[in-house]
Amino acid sequence: MLESFNSVSNSKVNKDSEIIMLHYRLGHPSFVYLAKLFPKLFINKNPASYHCEICQFAKHTRTVYPQISYKPSTVFSLVHSDVWGPSRIKNISGTRWFVTFVDDHTRVTWVFLMKEKSEVGHIFQTFNLMVQNQFNSKIQVLKSDNAKEYFTSSLSTYLQNHDIIHISSCVDTPQQNGVAERKNRHLLEVARCLMFSSNVPNYFWGEAIFTATYLINRMPSRVLTFQSPRQLFLKQFPHTRAASSDLPLKVFGCTAFVHVYPQNRSKFAPRANKCIFLGYSPTQKGYKCYSPTNKRFYTTMDVSFFEHVFFYPKSHVQGESMNEHQVWESLLEGVPSFHSESPNPSQFAPTELSTPMPSSVQPAQHTNVPSPVTIQSPMPI
Repeated sequence: MLESFNSVSNSKVNKDSEIIMLHYRLGHPSFVYLAKLFPKLFINKNPASYHCEICQFAKHTRTVYPQISYKPSTVFSLVHSDVWGPSRIKNISGTRWFVTFVDDHTRVTWVFLMKEKSEVGHIFQTFNLMVQNQFNSKIQVLKSDNAKEYFTSSLSTYLQNHDIIHISSCVDTPQQNGVAERKNRHLLEVARCLMFSSNVPNYFWGEAIFTATYLINRMPSRVLTFQSPRQLFLKQFPHTRAASSDLPLKVFGCTAFVHVYPQNRSKFAPRANKCIFLGYSPTQKGYKCYSPTNKRFYTTMDVSFFEHVFFYPKSHVQGESMNEHQVWESLLEGVPSFHSESPNPSQFAPTELSTPMPSSVQPAQHTNVPSPVTIQSPMPI
């Protein structure tokens, strides 16, 4: 068959029309392949110069976005951001979303939990004030995807008034916001590992995300030539007092025994409460533990860990299912709410840095399980 086509090509018929006819006859192959099959037709012709609308309709694909290599700049000159959610299972604080802010130079990550996506604008304003006050720096560029929560009138006006350039990706093109997208994927991967290994209920997913952020900020990064984000960040701000101290790491979800102080117990009462370890406080020098019996969070240094014993027994690998969600919703109906004029640190405070504590260790503080509240003032990191 090919020989007959080659014989036809020797005729005086217009070669362009013949190429198009062969393209149709053979089921719209690439013109590059046609040039291989019928080289005499493509003498002094470039296969790339031929176009077919039918092929565009039938074969159109997305553009390939190569990963841009890391280029050191200055801290906070470019901040990447992305929103994740909603989770079908609410966190214990009632939140269903989280927003991340990633410094492009150091790759330090801040995470804020949210009850609604509409909180993004207010949280960014709080974050920007923290950057200005704590580090005497200025965010120059905010890079996000094309989600509508980044284009509210209040946030747009705020960015314009503070001379912050907002760069967004095209519609349905998350590849253009790759740094934040990959960071969210990394956070979720680590959080799932923490939850699956410890078998904690899914309504602790927010605490797992906070702990994942705390750990990732302290782990070596290949992009940073195996420096940790926090290490590189502190090189830029060696004298900052806003950096949290490094507590000895513990196994997420393990059994913890929190000391009960004399004023809170009788002579023959237990001297410790059995709790689950859920991470590190962003605003206090202490470990975050939760007592399912008392339905209270504790932040304290007076705690003993059984790192080889998880609080919850092993079972099948859990996933996010509506049946499980309904079970936890029914269990949480009796959880007391948290009433305070100040925001709840476990909900809105970033997990990387925190306010330094006084030299003497504060006694353990316990609070009722918090409900989501709106940020009233910028939180220290």
